[in-house]
Amino acid sequence: MNSVDRTDTMRRARILRWASLSAALAACAATLAAVSLTGWSLFQPDTRYMVAIGRWIVENGELPTSDPLTLHEGLAYICQQWPLCIAAAAIFDAFGEAGIRCAAAALDIAATATLWACTLDRGRTGAVHMAASAACGAAIAVLCNSTPRGIDVMALCACYAAGRKWARGGRDSLLAAFPAAGFAMAQLHGALWTVALMVPCCLILDGRLDRHGRLKALTAAMSTAAACMLNPYGARLLMVPFATMSANSLKSVGIGELAPWTEAAPAQAAAACTLVSALVLYRLRVRCRGGGRALLEAGDLLVLGTLMLALANVRNELFLMTSMALALSDIQVEVAGPRARRPLALASLCTAALLAAIGCLAATVPAKTAIEESAAGALSSLAAAGAKPGDAVICDIDVGSELELAGYRPLLDTRAELFCPELNGGTDAWGQARSVLTGDAAAIGETGADFAVFPSGAYPALEKALTGLGYADIYDDGCFAAYADRPVP
Repeated sequence: MNSVDRTDTMRRARILRWASLSAALAACAATLAAVSLTGWSLFQPDTRYMVAIGRWIVENGELPTSDPLTLHEGLAYICQQWPLCIAAAAIFDAFGEAGIRCAAAALDIAATATLWACTLDRGRTGAVHMAASAACGAAIAVLCNSTPRGIDVMALCACYAAGRKWARGGRDSLLAAFPAAGFAMAQLHGALWTVALMVPCCLILDGRLDRHGRLKALTAAMSTAAACMLNPYGARLLMVPFATMSANSLKSVGIGELAPWTEAAPAQAAAACTLVSALVLYRLRVRCRGGGRALLEAGDLLVLGTLMLALANVRNELFLMTSMALALSDIQVEVAGPRARRPLALASLCTAALLAAIGCLAATVPAKTAIEESAAGALSSLAAAGAKPGDAVICDIDVGSELELAGYRPLLDTRAELFCPELNGGTDAWGQARSVLTGDAAAIGETGADFAVFPSGAYPALEKALTGLGYADIYDDGCFAAYADRPVP
């Protein structure tokens, strides 16, 4: 190949890479815009309480060890995302809700770009990689749910890329990526610090490695666990995911994302098992055809491991999707598919799609969902009834984080683990909340709450009890209802 042909080939490769990246980012942005238009807020409840926690940290100059937001006293609390909480508070106070929505969208787009980069075969960008990247971009927009979980995707991608390069003969310094990722995850998403351990644990069992290689992988895994200890809460943080999985009180709450996949969506779970089996078997076939042995590699083990996690817990399907995309990238030579004959036209089309998707996303950023509008009306009615920041409010998890953002102390919020006695130091806050929501007058009195906000018609026993205790119905738009135990001016 002469220099002219080589230059032309490199130019075509760059154009195709840009087309592939544009397709992935366009799919992510378009999906975010679509779900926003269907009533799915880009400002999730989890992010709302993060803003409230971030403000508390800045005001007090320390990290909380007991919950400062709800009306419960003395609940042991670990702020798993304290740097993100501070950042969320700063963004919200500077740019309002629009800033948070943009930041959430940017994080999902960054996760999509990271996965695209870690799955790219720089020698050949085929149709399969382009289609898979676009599908993964859309999946990230849905599965990350406008929360900081894009960080989980980026951490897993970085670890996989480092582990893959090291297992193929790279320098041992690549193993430093695992403790670095562990340290970062312990600060940014402490409940899922184990993400940094996934790849080194798979490398320990990798059939390609000899005894010395496995020993190095084991050392890397131990170093990663030690790095995760370097957080403000120490070993307590490391026990959070295991305590959460074993908490019986949390299982009784019925949190959808914590349900087994086989129960929540059995058809999807069965399809995932079929796809995983096909992918792993094909990877084995490719290696055998290339003269290798039919041994499980780290990529195979990661896919199988994340499948087990997803079957046990719906929220882990994000990791399964990521690991399958990474494993697929290892056999791109076999499944790359055809290359575009007109790369410039394809790149132009993908660029136009990206610009259109970003435009649609920008148009949806200021939009509020019907639920958000109703919640805002309910909170306005509290202020009209004389409620002040710091007042206790009876509620369920649907509006708890919204109340915290406004400065009130709710009965519940979306931090489900906070209210479990196994995790908060022994206080059965879930039991107390159930008593309140089922209309127990004594339990209502123990809250010290002068106000209540909850979905309209969802708790008839509570409405009856509040009326009997002298609370007045001050707001009801069919979505949320609000009560106050004082006359409305």
